[in-house]
Amino acid sequence: MTDVSNITPAWIAVDWGTSNLRAWAMAPGGRVLAEAASDDGMGKLARDEFEPALLRLIGGWLAGHPPIIACGMVGSRQGWCEAPYRAVPCTPLDRAALVAAPTTDPRLSVQLAPGLKHPSPADVMRGEETQIAGALALMPGYDGVLCLPGTHSKWAQISAGEVVSFQTYMTGEMFALLSEASVLRHGMQGDGWDDAAFDSAVSPRGLSQGLRPQPPARAFPAF
Repeated sequence: MTDVSNITPAWIAVDWGTSNLRAWAMAPGGRVLAEAASDDGMGKLARDEFEPALLRLIGGWLAGHPPIIACGMVGSRQGWCEAPYRAVPCTPLDRAALVAAPTTDPRLSVQLAPGLKHPSPADVMRGEETQIAGALALMPGYDGVLCLPGTHSKWAQISAGEVVSFQTYMTGEMFALLSEASVLRHGMQGDGWDDAAFDSAVSPRGLSQGLRPQPPARAFPAF
């Protein structure tokens, strides 16, 4: 956690997953003033524990009553308050679809971003839609495929500013199982990042699955 006092953000961004809670104090132009994190993930909290967990993390940023926008599992049925999935095709984020979380502290105004669902074949994402919105903000007019690596990697088809379709692959989970619990673990090297290995894996020959036969133009890591 970053301990920064006397911060008066314009708004606060929150990524609240199953295992971790992360928050950023944002300036009006999008600059990050401060950030903080804790291990108060959704999976550890009862419904009445979400507000105290958030106050512990960002209580020092609330003097100006900044609006708070949260994404991730905090908006799941098991989270603070359910933010129902939106069906694709649709924009990754929609301000009108934000759901207000119930709060008791008058300094808090928390809006939860809903995830996306793919009706057929059935699939869902919650949190990755915000990463897609960030990618499109950096690449206006982008049409193509975005790959969001993670435990359950997402491949999303983007067109005209909308998520047209997406699929989930158990890439990260399969890697963890194979590298930690199978006979292949004996041949695994230590932790680290290998640019050449990554480039080879996402080359046209290296890709074995995806929404298109060619690789995505850019890959954005999952946080």
